[in-house]
Amino acid sequence: MGDLAVWLRDNVQADDGPEVDAWTLVRTALAAGDHLEAALENKPLPDSLVVKIVRSTWDFIAQGDYSLLKSAIKTETIFPLRTLFTGLFRSTNRNIHVVTTNYDRVAEYAADSGGYIHHTGFLPGYLRRADGAENLIFKQGANLARTVTVWKVHGSLDWFSDPHGGVMSLPMTSELPDGLVPLIVTPGVSKYQRTHDEPFRSAIQGADRVLSAATAFICIGYGFRDGHIHPKLMTRCHVHDVPILVVARTLTPEAKDFLKNNAGRHYLALENHDDGTMVYNRDNPDGIVVTGGKYWELPALNELIGF
Repeated sequence: MGDLAVWLRDNVQADDGPEVDAWTLVRTALAAGDHLEAALENKPLPDSLVVKIVRSTWDFIAQGDYSLLKSAIKTETIFPLRTLFTGLFRSTNRNIHVVTTNYDRVAEYAADSGGYIHHTGFLPGYLRRADGAENLIFKQGANLARTVTVWKVHGSLDWFSDPHGGVMSLPMTSELPDGLVPLIVTPGVSKYQRTHDEPFRSAIQGADRVLSAATAFICIGYGFRDGHIHPKLMTRCHVHDVPILVVARTLTPEAKDFLKNNAGRHYLALENHDDGTMVYNRDNPDGIVVTGGKYWELPALNELIGF
């Protein structure tokens, strides 16, 4: 998020008048040390400036995503998430649900590289139209195919609104197709208003359903800063004592508050420490250092689990 803040600061060109006034408030907040979402929240941003922020955000993230795609095509990238999927599929379960606030397609690439079906709520094809994820069933022979369903609650790099207001998902390159508007909810910019629109509403409703039914959670790099996303998760853990694993380089204050007040009894949280990994659980609510491995990193965590 810090790199994106720098990119937006340097690349969004506000026009004179209301745009400049509003963007000056954002830049001042960033200079004062606010993280990007806090800097963008509760600012009177003109719609024209929001369009520029969305477009610039797409440009920044699409560069890295397209580079990752090219690397994946050449099999130069090993996806730790693929290893996690493979381990989780060593069961009778045929579907893994991923709820993500990210726009990138790492989860999709990881699923593809493992030979699994991925589904993001759109029909298959080149010109993909929205369809509820539960309406599609994939089979390999007589058996259900192992499928990774990705609930992208803040949109995706390959989701667009066409000139007629229609919603579609398209194979993408590093450049934005002419006439299309990216369907991504950028940090702090009309987040809660846009999530009432399609396809975000369907993605959030689907995410709520799977979170409400989950029997375990793995949270990777999640900051617990999206109040419209994780209430179902918190209820499952706090009321129903569903086990949860939380891993991040640095746990946010919101994540630590969740662990303290809503994680229930069966939680394990890992974050970086200079001497190894800081571990939090019911017996060590203030954390204890485990020396040696950086187990908050997914490759080391997969190895520790035995995946």
